[in-house]
Amino acid sequence: MKNPKWIISLIIFSAIILAVSCGDDESPAGPGTYPTASILSASSGASNSISTSWTMCPDANFSEYSLYRSLTEGISANPPDSPVRVSTNASDTTFIDTGLEWSTDYFYAVRTRNADNLNSWSNEVSVTTPDSGSTGDYLTCYQIQGQQSSSPYLDQIVSVTGIVTAGGDEFYYSYGPVAVLGDPEGGPWTGLVLFGDDVASLARGDSILITGTVQEFYELTELGLISSVEVVSSGNELPPAIAVSTGDISDSPDPEQYESVLCTISDAIVTEVQGYGQFLADDGSGNCIVDDMGSYSYSPAVGDTIITGTGILWYSWDEWKLEPRDNNDLVTSGGGGGGDVYTCYEIQGQQSESPYDGQTVSVTGIITADPEDYTAVSSSTYSALADAAGGPWSGLLLYGDDLEGLQRGDSVTVTGVVDEYYGMTEVKYPISYVVHSSGHALPDPIQFSTGDLATTMNPEEWESVFVTVSDVDVTQIGLPYYTWAVDDGSGECYAGTMGDFTYDPAVGDNLSSMTGLLWYSRDNFKIEPRDDNDIVQ
Repeated sequence: MKNPKWIISLIIFSAIILAVSCGDDESPAGPGTYPTASILSASSGASNSISTSWTMCPDANFSEYSLYRSLTEGISANPPDSPVRVSTNASDTTFIDTGLEWSTDYFYAVRTRNADNLNSWSNEVSVTTPDSGSTGDYLTCYQIQGQQSSSPYLDQIVSVTGIVTAGGDEFYYSYGPVAVLGDPEGGPWTGLVLFGDDVASLARGDSILITGTVQEFYELTELGLISSVEVVSSGNELPPAIAVSTGDISDSPDPEQYESVLCTISDAIVTEVQGYGQFLADDGSGNCIVDDMGSYSYSPAVGDTIITGTGILWYSWDEWKLEPRDNNDLVTSGGGGGGDVYTCYEIQGQQSESPYDGQTVSVTGIITADPEDYTAVSSSTYSALADAAGGPWSGLLLYGDDLEGLQRGDSVTVTGVVDEYYGMTEVKYPISYVVHSSGHALPDPIQFSTGDLATTMNPEEWESVFVTVSDVDVTQIGLPYYTWAVDDGSGECYAGTMGDFTYDPAVGDNLSSMTGLLWYSRDNFKIEPRDDNDIVQ
């Protein structure tokens, strides 16, 4: 008979081994093979970021990589709660960890998991970020730009690190190949143009170390005379594009801080198509130039909506230009309508009668008065359209039975017949209209003296444009055809009562300001306020 104590000891020992095995998440729960472990490497440049890369897992049943970061070593034994990067793409083997503390030791390790839920750990690496005041061996784009128009490193040979935001074959540049570099964290002053044959093979997402001479090429800061380029890793995430208004990157505010930086405009209207592949876009804050150095197929038309437009801000020929790289950088909505699409300026023709009188046209613009603003004497309604950029001859009256859906701030294309109704240019009984986008800022009303708007002055160029007068006294009421008069001391002009306002004018009243559509009827020009907001007492 066997010794029962020996049997009991064997059972206890087996139970301990089984418990340990079940508690180890690195051990198979059943049949399976551990995934191939990656070999990890990491490096720090001149910024507070660390570039990591690891060898690809060749296994057919690969599931995911998890990259962990810790301030203490021993990650595989005690992983942090959350990884800094998870990827289910076996070829996705690079990551730039940004926004780290300066002069700090960081530890990294990659855990590879397969479809059997088995894990393998890479080697662990330690990297130290540089001191915040140290440039190290490599400078950033931010340091090269120097937060000024001309680089403090002008004509010096420097080494720079960053992420390629536009590859060497993405822009047509008559002087030779160009690419664009950006600091990983993005932001103002974080872009730099690279010029020369050695950058032709660079691709978007490359993390590079590059040495060359800082130059100011017609006021565009660039790195030229390249002596060396090293691609550290590829396929990296690009710096985030900066959301800007069109006014931010037009010539007037001097947008030097965005030079060579990825920028995005939104909900802008194409206001003019120019030569040499350029067009103007305006989101209500001012026109900016969009150029065609990149390779995209979009053909702009006045009235189109640029839903989003992303590109590198470039400086050439004394102008700032947004340079989209390809079709993915432009999300647009067409102007619509039949045949050519015109602006209000074109329909007005810079004369008292439209050159398109009696013709069916499609015209585009921003709605400045909706059908609820003005009372018509018939069942039809009025609305008003304006070119986004404003200015003389930039307004047009709409009249018809089917305008109810229009709202102030809509970007629209309207198709109808041009009609000169007793001297007032209108698009009459529109056949159709298309609303491309909504909520746009209206063109600013034009400031005038009352004498400038008197009928005797014949202010034809401001017909259907919103105008404003200030510090006026009411001088007459009860004039024919629902008209009253105001005067700021420069001469009387008329005002009307077609708008939806409650103010009841009385002779002697002083108004701080009055705004309205400049209307022409019964041989007189008059200001037609839309509502009480247009009359400030």
